[in-house]
Amino acid sequence: MHKLPVTFYPGKIKNTLLMLISLTFVILGINLLDKNVWVAVFNIFFFGICFIFYVINFIPNATYLKLSEKGIEMKTLFKTTFIPWRAIKSFGIRNIVIMKTVTFELDENVIDAKVKSKTGAFPDTYGMSPAKFVALLNEYKNNLSN
Repeated sequence: MHKLPVTFYPGKIKNTLLMLISLTFVILGINLLDKNVWVAVFNIFFFGICFIFYVINFIPNATYLKLSEKGIEMKTLFKTTFIPWRAIKSFGIRNIVIMKTVTFELDENVIDAKVKSKTGAFPDTYGMSPAKFVALLNEYKNNLSN
């Protein structure tokens, strides 16, 4: 366990792979322009946006997860969300579509009434396996609770 605060960044290998896949589909879309315009434009538009998203993840401090004594600060595409440790009931892993995603459950007694859901998910596993990420989060939460 690292001394707090500690900051994690998205996995570079995963982002690079997804960026290359998106770029490949943009190039395929350009090649499709003379055969099927609508499919080509959809490919270029959708995967072009995906490509931009993955490029933004490489900009310093555009995306990160910071664990501190106070709580968890997530920043994705320059938007920051803070969740205090006392508001988190538990961490877990759920299958969403074809990926394992790390989730958290919020304590109903602590959260604000404006919050629409008592569960949430992390946008990334920050270069770790979901199981290792959940174990790390639980370790920090348990050590700060004691």
